[in-house]
Amino acid sequence: MSHVLLDNDGRPQAAAAPTGKDAASVAATQRNTEDMIVFRGVSKQYGSAVALHATDFSIRKGEFLSLLGPSGSGKSTILNIIAGAVAPTEGIIVLDGKDVSTVPPRERGLGMVFQNYALLPHLNVFDNVAFPLRIRGVAKSEIQQRVRNALERVGLTGYEHRKPREMSGGQQQRVGIARCIVYSPSVILMDEPLGALDKKLRDQLQGEIKRLHRDLGTTLVYVTHDQEEALNLSDRVCLMNGGRIAQLGTPDELYFEPVNEFVADFVGESNLIEGVVQDEGVVRVSANRVLKVRSTQGHAIGAKVKVLVRPEKIDIVEQMRAEDDNTCTGTIAQVSFVGGMTRFELTLADGATLLVKGISARAAERANVGQQLAVRWAARDAVVLRK
Repeated sequence: MSHVLLDNDGRPQAAAAPTGKDAASVAATQRNTEDMIVFRGVSKQYGSAVALHATDFSIRKGEFLSLLGPSGSGKSTILNIIAGAVAPTEGIIVLDGKDVSTVPPRERGLGMVFQNYALLPHLNVFDNVAFPLRIRGVAKSEIQQRVRNALERVGLTGYEHRKPREMSGGQQQRVGIARCIVYSPSVILMDEPLGALDKKLRDQLQGEIKRLHRDLGTTLVYVTHDQEEALNLSDRVCLMNGGRIAQLGTPDELYFEPVNEFVADFVGESNLIEGVVQDEGVVRVSANRVLKVRSTQGHAIGAKVKVLVRPEKIDIVEQMRAEDDNTCTGTIAQVSFVGGMTRFELTLADGATLLVKGISARAAERANVGQQLAVRWAARDAVVLRK
């Protein structure tokens, strides 16, 4: 979770002005009217510690983009720089075609939703949601209508007179979201908003956030360390590692076409198989075993590579067929029943481990530890990592 400082109006405090602004770069970014947020060479250092290396990327208008990564990866630093709570050491930030590098947070037109809700405990729901409108001088009659509409959008009609302490965590977060959308910000920033909630409630609110984004059409930037959450919600995911962008792409691209081992391992479970390119589309993984893969393009014959095979892309079969691309048998070392799916850990003849996921059956029908399993997978599901 990031640490955004708030001013007396409940909005992010202004950060000091950045250095190293490049006017030519600003002009170049302004030409693309499809981009809502643009980073050009943005970096952040705290003394000798680098929180964010020089970064260039853009977020499109109306896009839902998740900043995903482990603790200390730089995702919260990016969010705070967008909010204006943290000033970059170098680089410029463009918001809707304008350089906002020195613009204070309250003038950026952004909305913020926090993990800890940040509600005012002495105010009821109506007054919490109305708060940003009142400090903007909105007419009383308009405040009534806007608050009513915002509460209806988040399913809290009838809760206007409740205090935050009288509400569940999920209801309090809905109030936080209503307070954010009530003044129609051009960009909504969400800082791990579901992190304090239980899994069932998180899943429910994910659906509501997704619906809200679709209805509002607002650009939404969402910080999370939860891979499933990012894949479920986002148009694109920006995966961070060590203050750098590891990969920026659609959920499908990150999951099925990761650029490197970190991405493959962080986003979902994976089998990463080491081998040597033997021919186009063929990787030798041991003296007696080769894999047919989707492509070896970009890798020379003899090059050492890693092949990704997702566990759910491996089929358990009664018997192997000659026409199958890749087959093997293994001894079940571990079985994990997780409801709709069962996870098998196989030990192969050469000592390698293979993870397999299949649709669950009842306990009496499930394979058990010590049994042999035959499996197969298609060449198209065996991806050679680019680096």
